[in-house]
Amino acid sequence: PWTTGSVRVDFLSSLTDRTPLETGVVLRVENGGNADFLGDTAFLVRHYRGGRLLRTETVRTRIEVMRDLVVAAKVLTAGTVLSEGDLQMSRRWVRRVHPQALVSLEEAAGMRLTTPVSAGGEILSFMLREVPLVRRGKLVKIVLHRGPLQITTVGLPEEDGMAGSIVRVRNITSNRIIYAKVLSDSLVGIEF
Repeated sequence: PWTTGSVRVDFLSSLTDRTPLETGVVLRVENGGNADFLGDTAFLVRHYRGGRLLRTETVRTRIEVMRDLVVAAKVLTAGTVLSEGDLQMSRRWVRRVHPQALVSLEEAAGMRLTTPVSAGGEILSFMLREVPLVRRGKLVKIVLHRGPLQITTVGLPEEDGMAGSIVRVRNITSNRIIYAKVLSDSLVGIEF
């Protein structure tokens, strides 16, 4: 699945027999290791003549692929809200594609880092958390929209909230708890 020039193969074991193939011998190569072919893996080379198995060799290889990785542009501490200046793309040879690898800077920008990362260290999706737009105990503006009618008041969230989530907010005026949708930074909305 990789483009030409983006894969390299190193043979870790030498072939046991370097004599030229005889006429009529067919080689069948089978993957004897991991299914994605990357990293240290082994291939079985079966020698057949006339449909009859002559011998089987195991050839150990190391297969690497060139990938673009999202990495830290400098040392980053846990809790850092990432900006594009904190991140960069880096092309590297890898033996394994991490299932939580990021493919673009936009996936990480604006997110909070949960673990420290050294300069040049890869940033993976499990290291990131959304930054709450609404914080528990910090005043928010509550907006009610209904056609041409718009009512605004002030509330005190009882929990943190990300964009689009529903949070409990204490209306400062009535002292009642309402449930509102997080719209943006310090702004929640309710609908009828």
